[in-house]
Amino acid sequence: MNHKLRDDVSRFLVHLTRAYGGYSAEDNLLSILRSKKLEARNVHCLFHHKFKQYGFSKLLQDRFRTVCLTEAPIPQIRYLAMEIPKRRIRLQPYGLVFRKQSLMHQGASPAIYLNAKGTELSNYLLREFQRHFADHNTVKLLKKDYTDEADSIIQYYALINTISDRFDFSWEREWRFPGDLAFNYMDVYAIVAPNPRKFLLRCERRLTPKAYKLICRIPIVSPDWNYERILHEFAVKLWNAD
Repeated sequence: MNHKLRDDVSRFLVHLTRAYGGYSAEDNLLSILRSKKLEARNVHCLFHHKFKQYGFSKLLQDRFRTVCLTEAPIPQIRYLAMEIPKRRIRLQPYGLVFRKQSLMHQGASPAIYLNAKGTELSNYLLREFQRHFADHNTVKLLKKDYTDEADSIIQYYALINTISDRFDFSWEREWRFPGDLAFNYMDVYAIVAPNPRKFLLRCERRLTPKAYKLICRIPIVSPDWNYERILHEFAVKLWNAD
């Protein structure tokens, strides 16, 4: 069945920002809008603790970095921004909304959360990771033995996590994009901010006049709004477009 016929499958992916580097989540979202780039700063997969053991070069480690997104519907975003026990990264209700199909064509994939409870699945995956990387601690060595498959091998392992009684974030409906994600303003379907009017004023002060003019064309929605309020905002932007 075509997923476009289903109303329980989102057609969008959302990247949420957080406080980082001494700046607030709102400041970091403004910085992203200035640079038009989402930077892949972290490794999120099951295997990151093996990098040091296998002596990975910095370049190889960087190839595992991904940009995280969620396909959770916009009115459900507020739950992702709540304080969640055992979570290392605290997200905030600021972010960008992209068309899922477009990011899929660029390489985005759903994160793979496998149930390891009562099985040897985690140990199996770690053995497979060792098979591919124990003797291949640089991108050059990996490409030497695996040629065209090297990039796919890295991207596959960068997607994998396991769930257990202690850690289960599969409900976040996470997607990952390999490496940095560059975009144009026309690629952004909406901006998420708790107070859209206030955020637009900050855009006017912090962005160039040209960038601000383009941002004014993008719907800015609050994660606290319901579908009707979000639809209204999209309609207003449509009718006010030049």
